[in-house]
Amino acid sequence: SVIRKRTSNRCSALDGQPPWSLRPSWPTVLSLLAWIALLSACQVEQQPDIRGELSTYMDQARSWAAAEARINTAIAGVRQDQFVHDDFVLETMRPAIGVAREHVTELERYEPQSPSLARVHEGYIESWRAHEFAMVSIIDAIERQDYVQLSRSNDELLDAQRSVSDSLAARALLLREAGLAPDPPTGKQVPPPGQGFEINPR
Repeated sequence: SVIRKRTSNRCSALDGQPPWSLRPSWPTVLSLLAWIALLSACQVEQQPDIRGELSTYMDQARSWAAAEARINTAIAGVRQDQFVHDDFVLETMRPAIGVAREHVTELERYEPQSPSLARVHEGYIESWRAHEFAMVSIIDAIERQDYVQLSRSNDELLDAQRSVSDSLAARALLLREAGLAPDPPTGKQVPPPGQGFEINPR
């Protein structure tokens, strides 16, 4: 019949073809590419300017140097004394504890926008907070004449100093990756952190 013949011709014309075929027009493809480009541009705009932020951060870090120098000077003084003279250690470290506490508060006010710098800065804050806790523990040990605690607290202070060094190294790496600092000379080794000392109870 005529109906059967038309159906047969239609089926033969579809042999070897998928049941549906998506053939996007060039305007559609160009529109998709335009949307992808727009989304990429938006993502770039939302990313913080790491070079600019690092430059600002380094300027801010210079204002923190004075407090850090006071803390490090106090620590160097009691280390040179090797905790022999209690009055000297107490008079030297008590003011340094206050400086460290204020320094941590000042560091916490700065909030980097870049995730990589934020992680480095958070580690830096925790390192100086560890300085404060270790010095408080040292004062407590001296007041109670507990030399076991004194030795342990001194180790904690050494760990805090190493942690600061690690944070500074991580910050230096960010500066190099951003092209704001030169690469270190090849073959140059970083000196190990300073060692502790024996605490000699009287």
